[in-house]
Amino acid sequence: MYNDTVTISRQVPIKDGEGADDYDVQTVYADVPCKLSQYGKALQSEERPREFWLQTDLRVCMAPEYDVQPNDILTITHDRTTFVLNAARSFLYPTHQEISVRREDEA
Repeated sequence: MYNDTVTISRQVPIKDGEGADDYDVQTVYADVPCKLSQYGKALQSEERPREFWLQTDLRVCMAPEYDVQPNDILTITHDRTTFVLNAARSFLYPTHQEISVRREDEA
């Protein structure tokens, strides 16, 4: 069932060279088996003055032992295509977890 893979990155607080507060993106998990799928919702689109905007609601399913936080960066490889998405709140079940993600494109 898990034919895709995901690398999960997270912003973590650090101190920069001058001692000021800063953030760095660090990989938390790499190449975790997952499944990327679409919701049953319709594709949302809008014609804007300089672009055609598309929004697709997607879902990532994976094993429940991974700690995925809201706003984590999910880099998903699905059938030789890479998606970079931000996680919403994870819903845990005994057998798996489901994470809602959204993809926005400009065409």
